[in-house]
Amino acid sequence: AEYGEKLGNSRVVLCGDMNSQSTSLVHEYFTCGRVQADETELGKFFASTIQNPLSLKLARGNPNFTNYTSDFKDVIDYVLCDSQSEVVAVTPSSDIIDLEMNEGCPSEIFPSDHLPIISDIDFS
Repeated sequence: AEYGEKLGNSRVVLCGDMNSQSTSLVHEYFTCGRVQADETELGKFFASTIQNPLSLKLARGNPNFTNYTSDFKDVIDYVLCDSQSEVVAVTPSSDIIDLEMNEGCPSEIFPSDHLPIISDIDFS
């Protein structure tokens, strides 16, 4: 809570390639604000629940995938913002037909192995 109190009315945006699916502890930490100590994944390494002092929400819409290769298709990239900010608009998911025609990414159309996520966030 001390860190959150120091931020005051500051706005926060956190984005990047987190290589974490929506079922992961990383996703849980950012979207739920905590990670429980348990016997799954990294949870077994924590003595107690770890709290995230930031109140974050997803700001990337609901893409079908952000990584699309021949052997892996899922969302592993995120845009999050503080709970007071408003997500005004997000880019739509990439067209699966384009991805399949180009055998996923990277390709001529999608030069990265990750698909773009663009969010318009209002901080006022």
